[in-house]
Amino acid sequence: MIDKPNIYKEFYDLLAQIPDGYISTYGDLALQLGDIIASRAVGEMLSENDDPDNLPCYRVIMSDGKLGGYTNPNGVEEKIRRLRKDGIRISNGRVEDYNRIRFDEFKSNFPLKKFREEANRIDLEKEDELSDRVVALDISYSGRRGVGVAVDFQDGLSYEVAVREAKSPYIPNYLYLREGEILEMLVKKEAVNVIDGNGIIHRDGRGVATLVGVSKNVETVGIAKSLLIGHEREGEIILGAKKIGRRVGKYFVSTGYLADLEASVQFLTNEGHFPQTKHSDRLSRRYKDEILPAQDSI
Repeated sequence: MIDKPNIYKEFYDLLAQIPDGYISTYGDLALQLGDIIASRAVGEMLSENDDPDNLPCYRVIMSDGKLGGYTNPNGVEEKIRRLRKDGIRISNGRVEDYNRIRFDEFKSNFPLKKFREEANRIDLEKEDELSDRVVALDISYSGRRGVGVAVDFQDGLSYEVAVREAKSPYIPNYLYLREGEILEMLVKKEAVNVIDGNGIIHRDGRGVATLVGVSKNVETVGIAKSLLIGHEREGEIILGAKKIGRRVGKYFVSTGYLADLEASVQFLTNEGHFPQTKHSDRLSRRYKDEILPAQDSI
C-alpha cells in the first residue's frame, strides 16, 4: 500500500494556525501542502469550510493583497467585517501592508511533497503476461463522496460498487490521493484493470492507474480524455525520446502497471467495448444521481 495522506485534514490543520491579526495566501497554503499546483484546491477547500470561527478561512487572501472570494451569504462583505474585527486594515479591496502581517511560521508535514518523493522511488520496470479478462473502473462524486464502479466484462457484463469519502479534493498530478482508495477496493487480480485516468502519461510517470496497480500488484491501464504531457506523433505519445502512450480515437491510452502498452492497446481495441470506461462512467453517474439520494432519504 502507498500512504495516502488526508489532504483535507492536513489543510484545515494549517488553516487553524493563522493567528489573529495575520493573513496568508492561497499560494502560501499550497506550498505548505507541498506543491504550488494545489492553489486552486486551496480555494475549493476554503469554500467548503463550515467553521470559520475556528478555521479562519477569511484570513486567506490573494498574493497581491486583494481579498479574493468568500463563501458566505453576505459574500466578501463578511470577509471584510471579520478581517477588520481582527484589526486588519483594508482599503480599495486590498489588505494594507499585507506583507508585514503575512504569516509564515506554519508547522507542516508537506504531505504532497512527501507523497511525490515516495511515489518517485517506486520501481516500475516490471511486466506480466496480459490477462484475458477486462475490468473497467470509474468514479463519480456527490460532494466529497466518491461512487466507484467496476464493470467486469467476463461472461457478460456485471458490476460492483464502492462508496467512500474522498480524503483529497482534485489536485492536478495527485488524482491518486482522491481516487486511489476507492479504486483499490474494486480492482481485480488476474485481470486488466482499465482505469479512467492516466498511467505513465503523467508529470512523474506515475498517474493514478500506475499507483493503483503498484499498490495492489495488479495489471492496470489508463484511459484519459485529455493529454496532459508529451506530444502526439502519428498516434504515439512521445515524451523526450520515450513512447509513453498511444492515441485511440479521442482517447489516450497509457501503461499503468505490469501491462505492455502495445499489447494492451491491441487487446482493448479488439475486445469490442472500447473505451471500456464508458460503461463504468455511466453506471457511477446513475448510482450517484439515483441510488445515493434514495439511500440518504431513508
